[in-house]
Amino acid sequence: MTKVKRWIGLLLLLICVLIGIWIVQDNPLEVPVTLLGFSLLQLPLGIWLLAAFLAGSVLSYIVSLPGTLGQRAQARRLQRQLVITEAEIKKLESTAPKN
Repeated sequence: MTKVKRWIGLLLLLICVLIGIWIVQDNPLEVPVTLLGFSLLQLPLGIWLLAAFLAGSVLSYIVSLPGTLGQRAQARRLQRQLVITEAEIKKLESTAPKN
């Protein structure tokens, strides 16, 4: 299963790279970009589009990270609680009188 996930990930990465190359080739016009009053490099529009997409992806990942980490911590706590509860149930079942 791990190899399948790895191959699917590599295939998706290859598709993204090919789409990125396609976007850069379809948008070769060099444009100047001004950000907060500072002039940035004059690069092809396709590169700016890819940079904006990448920046948005990284930012959304960073914003979602605290929620994801909180859910993982909660899942670990609940798993530990489940193990303790199951052990208590087995202990009670073994000490309960049998009819």
